[in-house]
Amino acid sequence: MSLGGTTIRSLLAVLLLAILPVRFATASEPPSEPVDEIKSAIVLSFLRYSEWPEPAPAGQPITVGVIGRASLLPVLRRALEGKLVNSRPVRILEVKTLSDPHCCQVIYLATGKTAEIQQALAGARSAHALTIGEADKFLEYGGAVNLILLDGRIGFEVSLEALGRSGVAISSKLLRYGQVKGRPPA
Repeated sequence: MSLGGTTIRSLLAVLLLAILPVRFATASEPPSEPVDEIKSAIVLSFLRYSEWPEPAPAGQPITVGVIGRASLLPVLRRALEGKLVNSRPVRILEVKTLSDPHCCQVIYLATGKTAEIQQALAGARSAHALTIGEADKFLEYGGAVNLILLDGRIGFEVSLEALGRSGVAISSKLLRYGQVKGRPPA
């Protein structure tokens, strides 16, 4: 698997940032920006260490569609928009309707609404998109990568079954830093 120009050292730096203690916002206050910045760094790591079943030509953007919490969108744009991943610029797109997920290689679900998650995941399966979420039961609903809070730190869990369905391959160099669940489909 090709890892582009990213080194193990830069991956470790990103992951070290991800495990720094962070304070999650309560339901009555907006999410804190440092948490979303750490999530953005983790998303960038997944972009750099993933391969899609049908790679686009060099120069074509990798599009990350965002569904849900509007406050995450500007943070992702600031952190990721225009960065190069395997000679492809990253583009962040707000997804308001789930009718055409085929425009995105990654769909980030920043919502805890079960119906919205399930509808988005159904569309993402046919698009071979990597799905990233932050809901308690995201993997149970069929998502591939879930960003979670572990002892005051942000970590991630990955469903090998969901990755297998999407056709997206993630390097074991990144997966070893998270909780890997299930087996890939036969």
